[in-house]
Order: sequence, then C-alpha cells, then structure tokens
Amino acid sequence: MDPAATIESTPTARVKMEVFGCQMNVVDAELVLGRFKGLNYGETDRYEDADVVVFNTCSVRGHAEDKVFSRLGALRPWKKERPGRVVAVMGCMAQREATDIRRRMPHVDVVAGTRDFPKLAGLVDRVRGGEGPFLVIDGEERPDIERSPTSRPRPFQAYVTIMRGCNRPCTYCIVPTVRGREISRPVDEIVDEVKGLVDDGVIEVCLLGQTVNAYDGQDRGRTTLGTLLRALDRVDGLRRLRFVTSHPSEFNDDTWAAMAESSKLDRFLHMPIQSGSDRMLKAMRRGYTVDKYRRIVDRVREVLPDMGIGCDWIVGFPGETEEDHEASLRICEEIGFSQSFVFKYSPRPGTKAAEEHADDVPTDVKKRRNRELLAVQERVSLAAHRATVGETMQVLFEAKSRLDDSKWSGRNPQHRIVVAADERIRPGTIADVRIEDATALTLFGDVVALR
Repeated sequence: MDPAATIESTPTARVKMEVFGCQMNVVDAELVLGRFKGLNYGETDRYEDADVVVFNTCSVRGHAEDKVFSRLGALRPWKKERPGRVVAVMGCMAQREATDIRRRMPHVDVVAGTRDFPKLAGLVDRVRGGEGPFLVIDGEERPDIERSPTSRPRPFQAYVTIMRGCNRPCTYCIVPTVRGREISRPVDEIVDEVKGLVDDGVIEVCLLGQTVNAYDGQDRGRTTLGTLLRALDRVDGLRRLRFVTSHPSEFNDDTWAAMAESSKLDRFLHMPIQSGSDRMLKAMRRGYTVDKYRRIVDRVREVLPDMGIGCDWIVGFPGETEEDHEASLRICEEIGFSQSFVFKYSPRPGTKAAEEHADDVPTDVKKRRNRELLAVQERVSLAAHRATVGETMQVLFEAKSRLDDSKWSGRNPQHRIVVAADERIRPGTIADVRIEDATALTLFGDVVALR
C-alpha cells in the first residue's frame, strides 16, 4: 500500500500532545507527532476526542513537575471512561523521575526519556495492541528521528534543533543530567533539513540548542556556529534566521563575523546573565563576571549596533542579599535589555546548588525581587519602544492579536511585538510598518508596504 495513502486515510487513533518547558521540547513534540502520523494517527487539541495523551515534560523548575503530576492524576478518570486509551510521558521529567512517575501514576503506559523519545509512538502503538507498560530511559546519546516537514504549528516558521545536551557546570541546572553532554549535528544534515522546510513553505527558522553558540558540527576547532550561519544564509527562500539560547562565554570571532555578514539573521540575541552580582555568578558557576558580560555586550553592539538583547534572570538564589539584588537591578537598566525573563530560584534535586546550599531566601522576598526586576525591565522597554515611534520597520506577522482580532500581531527583527491592522495581512506576511504608538510590551503601527 502507498504510505501516503495510509497517512491520508481515516486515522486509527487521535493524539493529544501537551508541551511543557522550552522550545526544544516543542521541536521534540513535532518530531514525535510526525512519527505518529507515519503510523496513521491523527492529532487533536481536545482531551475528550483523544485516544492517546502525551505530556512532553520539563524539569528546570519544580512548579513544572508539580503541574505534570497534577495533570497526570486528572487523567485517571479520562482513561477509565474508554478502554484502550493510552497515557505517555516524555522529556526531561520522564528522564529524571521515570521510576517515581510509574510508582505514583500506575495508569501511565509509556515513560520515554530524553534519548528515547523517538521510540514513543511505536511503544504507544504496542500498548494499544495489548503490550506494556514501557519505561525507556537509557537510549542512544544522539537520538535520531526523521523529521516530517509538515509537522509544525505554523506553516511559515520552524524550530530546528542543531545540538543536544549541555557541558556547562551551572550549579542550579538539571539540564546536563537529563539531557546529557553536548552533541552537535553535522552542518550538511541541518542544511538539508532547512531546505526541506523551506520547500514546504517555511520562511523563518530558529536554531535551537541548550548552549547554541557552543555548536561545533562534531568538528570542534574547524566548525563553529558561524560556519552553520554562513551555510544557511545561502539557502534560497529562507528569509529570516535566529538562534537561542546563547552562553556569554561561548562566542568566538568567527561567529561574530558570520553574524555581521548574514543577510537573514534577525537582530535579536538571547543571552542570559542570571545575576548582576559577581558573587552570585561565582556561586552559580556561570564562568564570567559582570564586567566580562558588559564587554561581550559591547562586542555585540560593535558588530551589530541594532541588536536587541534578551535576558534570563534568577532571583532568590541561595545566599542572595539585597546588595546582590540591587546589583541586578542596576545592570538591567545599564545594559538596556529588550526583554527579560525572571525566574524565582527553585532547588532541583541532584544539582550542586540544592545539595550544597539551603534555599534560604524566603518566598515572599523572591516574589518581591521578581516584581522589582520586571519593573525595571518594563521601564527600560517603555523608553526603548517610545523611541521607535515614527520609525518604519520590517515585521513578520504571525497571528491575530490576542486582544483585538481585527488586528494582526508579529515581530520585528529585534523580536519586539508589533501590532497593525491591514486587510492584506495573512499569517507569514512580511510588511514595512510605521510605528505610531508604543507600550512597554507592544509597538503599534500602520502598514506602509508589503514585502
């Protein structure tokens, strides 16, 4: 039988996929859904219509794991309603808490870790055939799974994972434990994937890695992220390119040069600082000082003066004082980040921070520091956004505005949200927009011309 005919026939079952955590989990979910489609499964957003529910999980913060356990508990009656329904868990939490998931949630049929997720669809199919349950967490260091170009939420955008794992020794982070050591994909393999996506209508690609600028194409010393950026810049039809997440200590001159040369690279760099205190950065083992971070920002703006810089912060790390927190507030304002994601410290079992330090900053203090840092960012963003009023900028429109469905929302090259109304706009439209008004979160404008 023709495989295409099988995929297009009536699905044998429907899958509800729910993703927690980072963009890499989003991509892994797309890869797994592509494998399900190959087995003639359909997809649904509704639990009541689903035969299979898959949670793709995160372990970076305790709250994410608590939410998954709560959702899994709520699936007990869902599973009893219809014999043959299947529950599966994949991702970082599955890797770290596999035994506990099976013990606490015996109705879970499949648990697949970060290196075994390519097997998940096949294991679910076996459960529906009467086998199982299955627990697999000891897979290959570099999981291989062929991508279905059509399996993604937006037809014009795609995430592409260029490496997995992390070698950085940050004391608060569980990622190296659950994701393993850094493994990069070869340049040619990534270029072929991007070409396939572009042939299917993609115009914007975001390259993903836990420490994406440590990319070496399995050839450290001769291949860098810059090598890959140059190769992708030559892909006809690709109009926008970006990458996340970068570590300040992993940039090199070749990557800077490639960024400056690229005609497609967005002017946005996500580069977490985590704290404005050298004492906290040392305790976190981030591998740089505040002054070194400043010098890296200076280098960014020397190479690409219009580059927006996004940032992650951790407040309430063990031992953080008010003086440490004030230092973070100062550096946030000084550098002028275009956006900040602020997280309250959450001890993760198995990390050095959790093993060696008490979680000694009270919750109410963490919440206050979170609010104060976000308030500084709001002030910085508002000033930067107001300064753009009157400018014309290129915008890739993504979807209807969540607050006003008569308007469209998109992002400019600095990854700032832009809202405009024009009857010609569709998802994936690129247009020149003149900015007329601004808030701390959003720019508002009028379409001048379509690209």
